[in-house]
Amino acid sequence: MIITIAHTKGGVGKSLISFHLAVAMGAAVIDLDFQRTIIINNEMRVNNGKRSIAVLQTKTMQDLIKLRNHNIKNTGTDKEKNFIIDVGGFDSDVNRVAIAIADLIIVPANDKTNDIIGLHQFKQIIEEIEESTNLKLQPMLLINNVSPMTKDFISLETFVERNKNFKLLKSILRTRADYYKALETGTGITELKESKAKKEFKKFIKEVKKEVKNGQKKD
Repeated sequence: MIITIAHTKGGVGKSLISFHLAVAMGAAVIDLDFQRTIIINNEMRVNNGKRSIAVLQTKTMQDLIKLRNHNIKNTGTDKEKNFIIDVGGFDSDVNRVAIAIADLIIVPANDKTNDIIGLHQFKQIIEEIEESTNLKLQPMLLINNVSPMTKDFISLETFVERNKNFKLLKSILRTRADYYKALETGTGITELKESKAKKEFKKFIKEVKKEVKNGQKKD
């Protein structure tokens, strides 16, 4: 299973989600973000006596395709591996391949105006990938880092209504202090004691697994 966390806009929470998802699912992370956030978080994790997550320095398109081919060959066996790809907030050929090979594309988003503008730019990239590969992609919008008080997300819902190749996940990851407190020691959110953040993230993981199982990408 390959899950790509992607968006051409920076600061939407891609690395934070990738890290916590990798810890929770026991998955390896492919860090394509030049800021090396995942690597730093993992070092903090090890320094605090926790088990390291696998962080791969895969940088080429060919290496990414090899990972995809390996999983296709070993689908349904114990040799099939779980990968989380943390895509940097920029457009590149490598990032486009990371999106194209994914079993699930997760796009963290907020309801702010700049985020909606960024989604329209990302939509253009998705369309260009589809045109060049003949794949039918369905990125999953994840409402992330929003106030616990916010209930309506009209802008995001309108975007999805007008762009049917996108889907809005039911899960919502709200702004919680626990996410940042956990990162201070490299702790995954699911490794904490019961909290609202942990409950929301576990619900998100359950939905992720369901979407992968259903198969959201069609050739």
